[in-house]
Amino acid sequence: MASAGIENIKPGQQIPSVTKSVTQETIEQFENCGILDRQNIHNNPELARQRLGTTYPIASGRMSVAFASESLRRFFGPEVFNHTGSVNLKFLRPVKGGDTITVTGQVAGQEPDANGARVTVNLICQNQNGHQTAIGTGAAVIN
Repeated sequence: MASAGIENIKPGQQIPSVTKSVTQETIEQFENCGILDRQNIHNNPELARQRLGTTYPIASGRMSVAFASESLRRFFGPEVFNHTGSVNLKFLRPVKGGDTITVTGQVAGQEPDANGARVTVNLICQNQNGHQTAIGTGAAVIN
């Protein structure tokens, strides 16, 4: 969808889903954008074991936020995060290399705003086993 106009948005409406394959390589590439040459729970299995008790490094929660943002951009339009878009997720279970994450969303409602209407979307991130890895909301002001 190019851009959602307020007249076309209805409560309960599904937004475009996004599915992403996560590999250790993509985790490290994502992490290298913000943290250079530093060992952490995302790129070092031993640190992940010591700090988290896992047997594997985990993906940054910011990856799930990026996936959710892509889903919202597909619904609201590519410019949404230049102005009013937001994503707020609660992380429920780790994402690791080998997982496939699918973000789905449903319009929760809208309320008047000085610049149009603030539309809120309930978001769910699930792995390939159907386990929720994150839940939350996204929102944008549209007219």
